[in-house]
Amino acid sequence: MKRLLGLGFISALAAPVMALALVSGPASAAAPPPTTCSAGVPAPTNTYPGTTVVANNFESGTLAGFTVNTGTTGTATIDNSQAHSGSCSAHLHVTTDPGSLANLVTTLPANSNDVYADAWFNITTAGVAGNDVPYFRFFFDTTRFVDIYRYNSNGQIWLRVTSSTGFTYTKLVSGSIALNAWRHVGMHVIANGAASTVEVWVDGTSIFSSNQVNTTATTVTALQLGAEHLTQMGDEYIDDLVIKVGAAAAGGTSGALIPIAPTRFLDTRNTSPVAGGSAVSFQVAGVNGIPANVSAVTFNLTVANPTSFGFVTAYPSGTARPNASNVNYASGQIVPNLVTVPVGSDGKVTLYNQSSGSAQLIADVSGYYLPAAASAPGDFQALAPSRFLDTRNSTAVGPGGTVSFQVGGVNGIPATVSAVTFNLTVANPTSFGFVTAYASGTARPNASNLNYATGQIVPNSVTVPVGADGKVTLYNQSSGTAQLIADVSGYYLAGTATASGTFQPIAPTRFLDTRNSTAVAPNGTVSFQVGGVSGIPATVSAVTFNLTVANPTSFGFVTAYASGTTLPNASNLNYATGQIVPNQVVVPVGADGKVTLYSQSAGTAQLIADVAGYYLP
Repeated sequence: MKRLLGLGFISALAAPVMALALVSGPASAAAPPPTTCSAGVPAPTNTYPGTTVVANNFESGTLAGFTVNTGTTGTATIDNSQAHSGSCSAHLHVTTDPGSLANLVTTLPANSNDVYADAWFNITTAGVAGNDVPYFRFFFDTTRFVDIYRYNSNGQIWLRVTSSTGFTYTKLVSGSIALNAWRHVGMHVIANGAASTVEVWVDGTSIFSSNQVNTTATTVTALQLGAEHLTQMGDEYIDDLVIKVGAAAAGGTSGALIPIAPTRFLDTRNTSPVAGGSAVSFQVAGVNGIPANVSAVTFNLTVANPTSFGFVTAYPSGTARPNASNVNYASGQIVPNLVTVPVGSDGKVTLYNQSSGSAQLIADVSGYYLPAAASAPGDFQALAPSRFLDTRNSTAVGPGGTVSFQVGGVNGIPATVSAVTFNLTVANPTSFGFVTAYASGTARPNASNLNYATGQIVPNSVTVPVGADGKVTLYNQSSGTAQLIADVSGYYLAGTATASGTFQPIAPTRFLDTRNSTAVAPNGTVSFQVGGVSGIPATVSAVTFNLTVANPTSFGFVTAYASGTTLPNASNLNYATGQIVPNQVVVPVGADGKVTLYSQSAGTAQLIADVAGYYLP
């Protein structure tokens, strides 16, 4: 981290770090709440990982979740004159009068070292010179070890870190943060001494990310809004606040999936198409709430407007391009596929376009995996994509025939694993049909992973249990032959999953088939129950399933998302009139245990969902 200002360079900023509370009282000590708050509005949520400690939009008229510290003319109240959403917000008011003080402190669970804070702030009155208005302040015991604040003299945002040698200051925003304007501020801190992680977002944009911040802290004991110093003048409104103890402290393991609402991380249609024989990389780590240190990412990759045939390979930035593919396409096609791939040391994923023509590439991220080697049952271990099966080198799979390939004990994979993730591609089929993947030695399920027409090359990502013999079987339901290729990108450790974010596979099972009821209407939705069905626990964080569209009467796309949440700007599957198109989906599950599918189209479409596993909350 660049040391921009030394200890004492700005004397007012280098004031001694003080204890948390000077004058304290319970939340009920605040002024009586207004009667015009929007009582009953649900608490705010976000996609950051971990366990929620505080979620308050202040519409209840209380400062629940905080200890309120005030002195003389300082006040901490609920106010209905300013609000980011609803009718009310928290208001911290401090003057230059002797003893004036106002802050809110939440004590975090013992041994918390991974904390996310996310809120909307409106600073309406700046302090006098040197009395800067803070956003978030993180404490280790009574020592403030990291905070961000608006610098009153010019409106910039600065990061301040306390190390064993004093304060270090880093300018995060050069321009002025205007008064009387709501700004969305997020901060993530992992306390780890000289190798602490600090990440900061403003209005959804990452402005700082480092896992080598030198601090004095090994845990985070409290988080504070407002200053602990007396007479630190300012008026600050706070709304839609969420504080979480992150995945590391909440019991997540190193190979656990952290699902997020599907979010668009790349769309080359807004810049330039990817030329044939070239690559594009996009940042994953440190973006949209994803930590700076992640091991792998899951995203839906879509190719659009290709000017020739070809395929795309996804791999970690900075590594050798593997002999594998993720999406195959023909000229003019729109083709999606789910990808799970390791992230490079620079936090990026690279997409290579093997073609004589250009193509537009879109990436919608739906989750990521925590770093370090998998260790607990259900943990995921990402691999550089590697080809485990290619029947083009032997014999095509016959009509109604099967082929099995070894996973356990091959290419560094343990002899016993619970499930495997691979990209399945069908090539040169002599008739139409579909392929079903399942654990070797088990009954073939009533499910499909990939549908194809004569002569098509069709890819799809597959996550499926592995048989007791360490193999996966592929069944070709067709009157013709087909070549099958499997490129493995990771596996799940064997055993019963119990830790947060770990994966429990199930035999592929059909949870939805609208052909048995009613097609999804134009621009319509259908939801299906996951929690509490077919042995799945009532509460799960995410689910993986193969989604198939059939008999669409017009072109369109389908978006999967957690029931009860906002429809994201993302897609999982694109289709043309009359097409049958499959794609694997990994998506969060709603609080009601359901997943919603939205069909953006002028026509109807039949939707089928075959569930292959779930992730624990």
